[in-house]
This record gives sequence, structure tokens and C-alpha cells, in this order.
Amino acid sequence: MIALSSGYDRLGRAGIEAIQMRRVSALLDRVYRTSAFYRAKLDAAGAAPDRIGSLDAFRDLVPFSTKADFLEDQTAHPPFGTRLCVPRERVALINLTGGTSGQGQEAYGRTHADVQTLGYLHALPWFRAGLRPGHTVLNCVPTGGMTTGGWGPTEGIRLIGATALTPPAALSTEAKVELMMRFRPIHFIYASTNFLHRLTEVLGALGSSPREAFPDLVGVFIAAEGYPPEWASRVQEIWGCPLHEGYGSTQCIGFAASTGPHGAVAPGGGRGTMDMFEWMTLCEVLDPETGRHVASGEEGELVVTNLTVEASPVIRFRTGDRVRYFAPQDTGRGLGAIECGGVGRYDDMLKIRGNNVWPDAVDATVFAFPEVAEYVGRAFTDAEGRTEVELRVAVREGCGADSVPERICRAVKERTNVTMRVTLVDRTELPEFTYKARRWTDERQSGYRL
Repeated sequence: MIALSSGYDRLGRAGIEAIQMRRVSALLDRVYRTSAFYRAKLDAAGAAPDRIGSLDAFRDLVPFSTKADFLEDQTAHPPFGTRLCVPRERVALINLTGGTSGQGQEAYGRTHADVQTLGYLHALPWFRAGLRPGHTVLNCVPTGGMTTGGWGPTEGIRLIGATALTPPAALSTEAKVELMMRFRPIHFIYASTNFLHRLTEVLGALGSSPREAFPDLVGVFIAAEGYPPEWASRVQEIWGCPLHEGYGSTQCIGFAASTGPHGAVAPGGGRGTMDMFEWMTLCEVLDPETGRHVASGEEGELVVTNLTVEASPVIRFRTGDRVRYFAPQDTGRGLGAIECGGVGRYDDMLKIRGNNVWPDAVDATVFAFPEVAEYVGRAFTDAEGRTEVELRVAVREGCGADSVPERICRAVKERTNVTMRVTLVDRTELPEFTYKARRWTDERQSGYRL
């Protein structure tokens, strides 16, 4: 088993920044020699490696990279673009992004060392959350394929020395529950936020109490979607173990932040925080308009730089993810952090009647009601050309629903300043989200077609 208790979080700020600076210098020297893409970027910005003598200089001089940059480069120079920093024969694995943004899939080459890093950055957050050798892990995230998230889980579980129980993605939730029962004891669950919600829902419908059926659980670990704090507290109560969360992406070659023993629910309730793995990924949280780092407690766009990736590193990559940042001095653990349950997308925002409406804010409001099983939302144009918003909501079996629409409507109006019509529907009329949920549709353009 690899060493996962490395003590980086006990180095103090000076120690972390010394590691970052050494790795930034080595990274810039290497990409300048080996990557035409980065060499051109650095030269155009006047940011040759010999000019980057501090982390401040790195942030001030080195330009951003974007998804559009990478797609343009790999289209002109397929398949990896000129940002590939190793000879083609050293590529041991090909990763693609999931393409959920609708803009195209970035291609990443991985060396054997990169594959080890990929495994480490999946194993690390789970080890921090209590997963140990000999434990059995239910991995509910779709495996295989070409995404980093498809390869990382089994690699990370193997590195820890745990046992992977990985049901096929096509298997129904009910069939996955049967597998869980068959291979008890289950010690750990890894799932998207939405699939954990669905798994909890199905167990309840089957009359099974998760905490009684799986008393050996040491942790449930989620990723990929936001959630309200009330939901997180209920999950811990229902499952009888701590809820943990991680932030990761293909650009980060795995997880870049996670909860530790403190979990996703703060003492006394509310949102916990995810420590950033700053010795592996240099994370900046910037105001997307000014480009300046936000203050502790403020929201901004996450910008990431790989510090150890060999083949296809990303340097100052703008993720488009909106996070709330907490400075090291405020976490008490020597590392910067981001807030649990609140990661959103800047490009998901809907402009409705002059208001900026974030779908994850509506998610948090709707799922704060324990009666709610699932919902979908749509913005559309009515016959008079007015923008309308409808939430179609399904409630849990056995829950009284008479006052639910009115209460949700009032809470959403208070949170977003937008009145939304709430319609109750049967659970079968709504989709089941097993990974990343797409609950919202914007149909307003079609409303103006003749």
C-alpha cells in the first residue's frame, strides 16, 4: 500500500508554498522545452521560466488556459495537441473529458507515472475519510470508458488495499441493492451525490433502513453535484456514518480537494469544507471578472495547475467551477479549502426576469424539504411572450403533499427573487439520475419561433 498519511497538511504555509514553488519551476522549465503550445503561450505573455521567481510572479505573469484553447490545439494537431509534453510512445493511457459542457472533449495522454498519480488522487481522499485495507467498497460511479473518473476509482481502491464491489452502470438501483446485501459487510460507499440520493430513496421504498442493513459503514463519499446542508445531515442520520465529499476533474487528474475526518457536515450542522491537496494541484480561486484572488469566505472561479503531471499538464486552467474559498488560517489545518455542497458552474446560470438564478441554489432550496424525492425545472416562454418557470416535484411515498407546492414556491422566491410555479407529479414521471444530474432545461428560445 502506498503512503497516504504523508503529513503535507502539517507542513505549515511556508512548507507548502516552498513545495509549490519548486514544482512550479520544474513544470515551467519542462513544458517550455517540450510543449510548443505552452512555449508559445509563455512567450506571448513575456513569462519565460527564468522570469518566474515566485508564486506571485507565476500568478501575475503566466496566462490562463481554457477548454477552448485545448480543443483548438488538439483539432489543429490531433489527437493530443502540441501541449503533449512527452514522446507519443510514452503515453500509457488516453483520457477524455466527459463532454457534459457540450463544448467538446479534451484529450489527455497519461504516462505510467501519471496513472499512478491518478490512483493516488483517488485513494488519498478515501483514506482520509476512513477507508482502510480489507474494507469492501461499493463503487457506484460508472467505471471504464475514457474519463479519469472512470479509471480512477478501481485504481485508488487497489492502491489502498481494499476490496472493490463495482456493479455495472446499466444495472438497476434495485439490483445494486441486492449486490450490497449479498456481499456484506459494506464498509464504504462512493457515489455521485445524485445516485446516493437515489440509493437512499430505493432502500426506503424497499422498507430497509440503511444504518441497520449496513452497520459496518465507516463513511459515504460523494462527488460531482451540490446539495443542501439539511440533506447532508439527513444522509448521515439515515446511513449512520459520516458523509464525505471530494472535488475532482479530469484536469486535476483525480481529486484536488476532499473532506478529512471532519466530514462534509460542520459541527453543529451547516456546510463543512474540503481541504485542497495543494502539494499536488496549485489551486487559485479568482474573481472571474478581475482575475484577482478572492478573500476568505468569498466565491470565485477555481483555476488549477498540475504540479506533478508528466504527459498533459494543465497550467492555470480556468475550470468554470464556482466555489467558496477559505484561507489556510481559517481552516485550522494548514491548507486552503473550499466549501462542501456548494460547487456550481458559472455557465449554468439562468437569467430570469433580470435575476441571476443558479440551478444549484434551487436544488439546495427544494431538497431542503424532506418530503421531496426528485424534481426538474424548466424556463419557457408562454403564449404572451413572458418568461415562466415551472418546477415539477415528486414527493416521497407516504409524505403529506398538500402544502408542499406553496411552501417550496415561497422558499424559492425568497432565495432567488423569482416566482416559480410548482407542480406535483408522480415519481415515475421524473428521470432517475445515476451520475451528474441535468435537472434544468431552458426552452425560451423555442418560444419565439414562428
